[in-house]
Amino acid sequence: MDLVQEQSFGGGNDPREPYLITITSCAVDDNDRVIIRGQNNDFKTELHVYNPDGSYRMQIGRSGRGPGEYEFVSNNFQINAGRVFLQDQSTKRLSFFSADDYSFEKTTNLQDWNVRDLEAVRDMKLSDFRARSDGNLLAIFSGLPTGSGRTANTKFMLVDTEGNVLNPEPLIELPSPFYIVNENRGNTLLPLRMQLSLMGRSLYVLSHDNAIYTVSQTEDFLIKKYDAEGIYQFAIYYPVMGPPFDVDSVRLPGGHSQLAIKNALEEADVEIPETAPVLHNMRIDDENRIWVTVAVDTETSEWWMLGESGELLAKIIAPENEAICDIQNGYLYTKSFDSKGSDDPEGWESKVVKYSINLTER
Repeated sequence: MDLVQEQSFGGGNDPREPYLITITSCAVDDNDRVIIRGQNNDFKTELHVYNPDGSYRMQIGRSGRGPGEYEFVSNNFQINAGRVFLQDQSTKRLSFFSADDYSFEKTTNLQDWNVRDLEAVRDMKLSDFRARSDGNLLAIFSGLPTGSGRTANTKFMLVDTEGNVLNPEPLIELPSPFYIVNENRGNTLLPLRMQLSLMGRSLYVLSHDNAIYTVSQTEDFLIKKYDAEGIYQFAIYYPVMGPPFDVDSVRLPGGHSQLAIKNALEEADVEIPETAPVLHNMRIDDENRIWVTVAVDTETSEWWMLGESGELLAKIIAPENEAICDIQNGYLYTKSFDSKGSDDPEGWESKVVKYSINLTER
């Protein structure tokens, strides 16, 4: 697999575009327009649309708390079923915009969703969602940790856009992340709750026909496929391990990394793993090919492209400082960040890069 750069978006290509300190995610709509989520000079979230030729088009919504406004949009904004879905984590709202002209349609208060009343997810946090092509949503609930370790399983509930239950039982369940809970923070900068991704986490994506692909724990290269009703189909396994786990090299905010991790593992009665996660990311393109980011060692990753049934089609060393954010119509889009060795955000370069995907037999 060879990737040939075709176009870039953001990074000051168009004098009309706003300056974003960092680009955190992107998605491509049915018109090949690129929607970028980033942060402005005030570190506020903004979403901007770019035409296929890289020229700037418009902003979606604006900062605020009124209709069509948002304060902090989740990194996981989505495009499906003719709509752009924005989850505002500050106001606990889900807003809907037209995917045609990006005009505001409606908003729904996540706190009012009646799915919360189900016994299966009561007292759990509505942490994420996935938009399906039939216009419905997967509401994803996670447990709230009371101590270091894992909580109740993450649960996927099928709801409509108003949060009304369409299936009273979870379609699927996945293990929760491993949390470090720091109850006595004192004057440290350690957060009260923090996911320890080096202990593995779950990955999940939806295909265009609403099939669900999951990785239960990223320390194993094991992908499972479920159909749109949550019925298990098959698994994909490769005997590949991640790099050695070195707890003494882990850094967390507050300067208490090794001690915090060792104490959390001891509290949860969990042994330090021998290897770090082998999978870091997963995507499904519009041809139902599965893309995964595979850790080769602590410094290098590869992008693997798998066929729908799991056969390895191609792989390539992942470009430094780039991460996949979408794959559509034979093109791969990455978010690229370069601090240029500066601590001043004014000197940072952040953009989306579009590559054509060229496959050759060897």
